Amino acid sequence: MTNIFIFRCFTFTVDSRVRTCGHIPTDFKSVSLTAMQLSQLGGPSFKVELGRKDGLISKASRVEGNLPKANFNLGQLNALFSKHGLAQTDMIALSGAHTIGFSHCDQFTNRLYSFSRSSPVDPTLDPTYAGNLIAQCPRNSDPSVVVPLDPQSPVAFDNVYYTNLMSGQGLLTSDQVLFTDAASQSTVVRFARNGADFNEAFVAAMRKLGRVGVKTGKNGEIRRDCTSFNSKTVKG
Repeated sequence: MTNIFIFRCFTFTVDSRVRTCGHIPTDFKSVSLTAMQLSQLGGPSFKVELGRKDGLISKASRVEGNLPKANFNLGQLNALFSKHGLAQTDMIALSGAHTIGFSHCDQFTNRLYSFSRSSPVDPTLDPTYAGNLIAQCPRNSDPSVVVPLDPQSPVAFDNVYYTNLMSGQGLLTSDQVLFTDAASQSTVVRFARNGADFNEAFVAAMRKLGRVGVKTGKNGEIRRDCTSFNSKTVKG
């Protein structure tokens, strides 16, 4: 796994700035680019630890079980993150990256139309917010439609994600559960009230995440082209 677990934080797009890797590990380039973009969006600035090599195996079958799903509850989130040495506070801080980005409708429409027999709409959703989501994602909506994960400040990296959760505006079940579950609610409230605390916890969690699955020796390589293996004999 070459840090696919970082998906809950960011989805990297490899473009012309990082395609030619030279002798710099791709993972480092990706995370460095993300850190730079993060500060440009108002987030914290931090030094990225260097030296991650790229993996030699890339299979879609390895994704299942390594990424959190939109309908996860707190126990499932903690179980997944703890496998990689990340505590609940780390998970909640990394989830704060949902202050930017978007989601396709199919990741949350169960909360709008089929939550339960007694309540088609998830009662933890703010009614006005739920109405807005229904307008943006009607039944059988265009699969290309996307909705901001943070309805209040979708292009700024800030702690508004947590205030959204407190007001019932968490888009995904796995977002809103961080506030509705008593075991994690106090951390959400703390990050909502203190942006500096969130930034500090986020940077600490990102550093821990950057140490997950580090490749050493012959278990990894420094790619010449970030989008492909150096050798055609490795397992794609």
